[in-house]
Amino acid sequence: MDMTPNVREARLALTEKPLRSTAVERVLILNEIKSDHKDLPLPKRFSYMFRVLLSRVSTPLEPYDLIAGRGVDRLLTDEEEEIFKALIKAPEYRACMLSSGHCSYDWKEVVSLGLPGLRRRAEASLAEKTDPDERVFLESVIEIYDTLRDFMLRYAESAEACGMLPVAENLRKAATTTPDDFYSALQLLWTVTFVNCTYITPNPTLTVGRLDQILYPLYEADLASGRMTREQAAALITDYYCKHNLNMGRGEHQVGNATNATTFDRIYNFDAPQYLLLAGTDHGRSAVNPLTELMAECIVPEFKNPVVVVRYFKGMNEKHPALWRTLCEKSLQSASLMYYNDDNVRATYARIGIPAEDIEEYVHFGCNWPGLGTNSSWVQMGPVASKYGLPLTAAEIEALKPPRKYCAVAGGWPVYITAILRELADKQDATIDDVYERFFAKWEEYVGQKLVWIERELEVRRRRPAAVLTYTDCFSNVSIEKGQCHSACAKYQFTFQSFYTFGSTADCIIVADELVFRQKKLTIKQLLEAVDANFEGSPEILALCRSVPKYGSDTALSNEHARRLSHGTMAITIEKSKPYLEKYGYFLEPCMQSDTWHLKIGVDAEATVNGRLAGEPYSQNSRPANGAATSGLTGMMNAMLNLPCDGVLSGAFNLDVSKKDFAGERGLHVFSALLSTYFDRGGLHAQVSSLSREDLIDAQIDPDAHRDLRVRVTGYSGIFVDICKDLQDDIIQRFS
Repeated sequence: MDMTPNVREARLALTEKPLRSTAVERVLILNEIKSDHKDLPLPKRFSYMFRVLLSRVSTPLEPYDLIAGRGVDRLLTDEEEEIFKALIKAPEYRACMLSSGHCSYDWKEVVSLGLPGLRRRAEASLAEKTDPDERVFLESVIEIYDTLRDFMLRYAESAEACGMLPVAENLRKAATTTPDDFYSALQLLWTVTFVNCTYITPNPTLTVGRLDQILYPLYEADLASGRMTREQAAALITDYYCKHNLNMGRGEHQVGNATNATTFDRIYNFDAPQYLLLAGTDHGRSAVNPLTELMAECIVPEFKNPVVVVRYFKGMNEKHPALWRTLCEKSLQSASLMYYNDDNVRATYARIGIPAEDIEEYVHFGCNWPGLGTNSSWVQMGPVASKYGLPLTAAEIEALKPPRKYCAVAGGWPVYITAILRELADKQDATIDDVYERFFAKWEEYVGQKLVWIERELEVRRRRPAAVLTYTDCFSNVSIEKGQCHSACAKYQFTFQSFYTFGSTADCIIVADELVFRQKKLTIKQLLEAVDANFEGSPEILALCRSVPKYGSDTALSNEHARRLSHGTMAITIEKSKPYLEKYGYFLEPCMQSDTWHLKIGVDAEATVNGRLAGEPYSQNSRPANGAATSGLTGMMNAMLNLPCDGVLSGAFNLDVSKKDFAGERGLHVFSALLSTYFDRGGLHAQVSSLSREDLIDAQIDPDAHRDLRVRVTGYSGIFVDICKDLQDDIIQRFS
């Protein structure tokens, strides 16, 4: 792809933007109005602040813009910096502009209705409401639609003043009509996205929808009528992709801080991914169409956003070879691209108890977690009960505190294996079955605690469900129908029961079984004494623990334990949730995702029986621990096929490959076959970094020479040289 000005600008924004660059207009305007109208109901106050903000921010354009919508961020003056620091500490800051990230909108209706149609629908719902809260809620929604319209019309005036007449005409059309062509629909979609990600929600991780499905009828009609060529559509798509990268910061959000990352305080979209879904199936049939292929071709590997989520279905590579080739080529360039097994996700949702018609609405969001579109709401992603302004007793406030965020015990699940062995140390006839029995009992206890907590949380929200309004509610069918906040009224409510550090936990069980129960080379007490001493003075025991083939090595024993542990925990999660789903509409999603928390948990954890020393990282997501996949890439992927194909919804797999091994046409052919075989046999997920260990080490030594080096983190891409050293080191170990 030629380096067009918009692509060049977006690439530079990702790599050269100052670390402390700040969305200055948002900061200064919100600082002025943060205390206004405190007497108004929260929805009304939100719509007021929204209107003032969008009426005053700039409407900048560049001559090469096809899609309009960009913000202003820059380094602050000393005076502005003091205003910024005071603002983010102010208790009234964001008091009513409540966060609504990690979600999806009803994008199909945004396009099919347009802003005028969305407004009419809200007016019709308002006419039926008598509850005062619901009426205020819907009146505020209507005001937000009007503000978006006026913002786009003001942008059109700026475009016209710049002589960009086609852009101006398209903005006016997108603002005032139901889109009837590809161009106006894409502009409307971007405006709705841009406003949230730039001005409203810190960490606005957002699914922007199945655009190949939503926009295809308009694309097809434009081509048939001659209104647009394929090349013109590609230019629009590319500019849309570019815009997603302009409002980002530098650094990595999960392990970054104000010293090494922009942070969400300065730029709301700082390191948040927006997910664009391609391919997949529609009621069992392939949903791939010519727009799917074009949107895949337009992926710019150097970009971080949008993250393209390919919903792979069995045989997709053979049914759509040109698309599959394009996707694999982009993956081998480390593009911000990942794959999910459409069949696995559907099977797991069906096993949970979700009806088939609702499974059709599933999407991926967050750090590649799944959800049921706007039919569902993630319980922990606000507004939570405490934001609804209800009087709560001290006991209620205490009851609303969620259980431990990551797992049931300090130090993580691998440490709990140590605790179980300690309990069994004096049991003469102890077996590995005893370990599993106690582990599953603890898992079940923790799952039960989370389900009870969700029940308490939702009970409070549903006392006054229209008390708050978020930007997401304006694009949620159910919220408009009911006149209530999505986080209280969604058909399904869920949170995640993720098996953090699965690989390390499995390894602890494998080592204990092999050395203590099978070969009897060690007693439980001998093993525990070595672990308690961080293996100091016990080099022979440390060597024994490290010599046992672990999860990822594709041996019979390691596969047996990976299968038993994963199937057992995920089954408990699903079965414990079913009564709550049937009665209350909420459930836990079985996952094996840890993002980068494997570093944070590991650094505070003591040594574990798999031979891991105190403070060292655990395994990440569903992937084996670094260095455990001793049978090569295919052995690791074979081992991961032991995870339940109908029992895990998110299990991020960083598939790190050497670019030398898959170079040229032959390398592309081998990689394509490897990836499709993995998915056809039941693999859940893969995101590819195609690099070399040497390049990564060189980038640590000379960052300026490797500004464009990108790696996959968990559901999103990171600029390697902007990532903190602990995570850099962990990524390098993935390539060892």
